[in-house]
Amino acid sequence: MKRRVYRTGAGLGLLVACLVFALRLTANAVNHWLVQTAAGWPEGVRLAVAALGGYLIGSIPFGYLIVGVTSERDIREVGSGRTGGTNVLRSAGFGPAVFAVIADLLKGAVAVVFGALMLPGSYWPLIVAGWGAVLGHNAPVFLAFRGGAGTMTNIGVTTVLWMPSLLFIMPIFLLAWWTIRIASLSSLIIAAALALVFTGRAVLSGGQWEFVAYTIGSFLIIAYALRPNIKRLINGTEPRVPRVGKSF
Repeated sequence: MKRRVYRTGAGLGLLVACLVFALRLTANAVNHWLVQTAAGWPEGVRLAVAALGGYLIGSIPFGYLIVGVTSERDIREVGSGRTGGTNVLRSAGFGPAVFAVIADLLKGAVAVVFGALMLPGSYWPLIVAGWGAVLGHNAPVFLAFRGGAGTMTNIGVTTVLWMPSLLFIMPIFLLAWWTIRIASLSSLIIAAALALVFTGRAVLSGGQWEFVAYTIGSFLIIAYALRPNIKRLINGTEPRVPRVGKSF
């Protein structure tokens, strides 16, 4: 019975994500309809819809569903209890964790695309949709507001905002993950590094300061979600993640 529930939930979640992603990639007519429909709404309403849409997209609990399908376990009862890639790695292994990371990246990317359709030509719908996606991942409405830390979703957002940011952030991510092996500290480092990258771009080459605001806001959202971890970091009791290939 559990497997049937997990498979049904996973199927629905993946279907929703694929449909939203296809909205941008293939359904130009639907895109046009959505843009035209939203054009009649006040700007504040469009911003609110962008934020809500981003939150609902971010709330799709891929980590929970993937672990349920692959190992028939409730990820919230394993390790940190979070639904992000690190705890998927603990709960189900490397392969499922890779799928969870990709899915969480796509959530952030799709949320920004949705925001762009709400108010073309403005950066703020992208930003509030991105914030909504990170918040949705961290406090998903579908799992009683128990989620992850939002690192991969945040990277998905910033990749769409400025794709070269991925070239800066991935080496930092891999280095932090491989050397520190403390997921919460790595998440904070990545969020702070993204803020520095976008600030440097704004100062040196006239990049959008609105995107800097996004990275600062997302850092605060992630730091708030990691409050218990920060306390353990200060106390020196935060656990390390074993390297791939070692048992959990």
